Amino acid sequence: MYRHVAAYAAFLTLCALTAGCTGSQNANESGATASPSASASAAAEGSTAPTSPPSASPAAAASVAYTDISGIPGQKEISDLAALGVFGTPSGSFNPNGTITRGEFAKWLVAANNAIWANSPDKLIRPSQSSSSAYPDVATTHADFSYIQGLYDAGFAVGFPDKTFKPDSELTREQMIAIKENLDRGGVDKYYVSFWDSTTPDWKDKQQINKQFRGAIAEDSGLDRTAVTQGEKQLVIGNVPRAFGAIAMLRPQQPVTRAEAAEILWEMGAHNAHVLNAKPEDAPRSAADALAPPTPTPTP
Repeated sequence: MYRHVAAYAAFLTLCALTAGCTGSQNANESGATASPSASASAAAEGSTAPTSPPSASPAAAASVAYTDISGIPGQKEISDLAALGVFGTPSGSFNPNGTITRGEFAKWLVAANNAIWANSPDKLIRPSQSSSSAYPDVATTHADFSYIQGLYDAGFAVGFPDKTFKPDSELTREQMIAIKENLDRGGVDKYYVSFWDSTTPDWKDKQQINKQFRGAIAEDSGLDRTAVTQGEKQLVIGNVPRAFGAIAMLRPQQPVTRAEAAEILWEMGAHNAHVLNAKPEDAPRSAADALAPPTPTPTP
């Protein structure tokens, strides 16, 4: 079976390279979630992706036709995620410098996670079918309810201490890192909560980070204590440098841009591949990995 798939993929690639096969540039609308209720609509356009499995072909990237991402930081990440159907129909304007709400980010997070881990059922987050909400300020009729509630049902309570979620508020840098780290690691190690000051990079404004998010940000952007004991200086996760680059200040309450959100979501997982006796599932996985053609099973 894999030989047939590989042969077909090779045929498609050859076809794309020849002048005689000028396939249409229609947008790729592959779904990104594992549930029939899931959608991965772009916040700027409100479009909805169908629920078929996301494409695993590198040729899918050719259908990404955003008009405003050429040459910008995050172009590859946006294109790869769009090719997986995370943002809905990948054409028109992406608005990379626009802001994103907390609810929209929850939707993108679930869609990206499910597209990247499409072949790992234990990692999928199912959008909720519940008739009740865990958050008093998130109505079941809210556009992003199924994703917000789906995260909650999966054990990721990423709201506020007052039990609200604030779905329509602009997502800030400290909130994004804390939400993403929660999913990557399955929670915050108490070590980083207790020693956040000494493990957080020496940003000039790190004291401005809200207490609720300090442990998560320290765990994301500090050195992995397990790796340090093994003689390696390795970041725990590293979402901060991937989204914001080399920084002297975090600006924790600054709203996140849509491009920065895409850069964060391009790679998922616990990032434990460097520790002693690491298992294959400890390694993170990216949107590029999900787009790569499957490795054929060797013939005995």
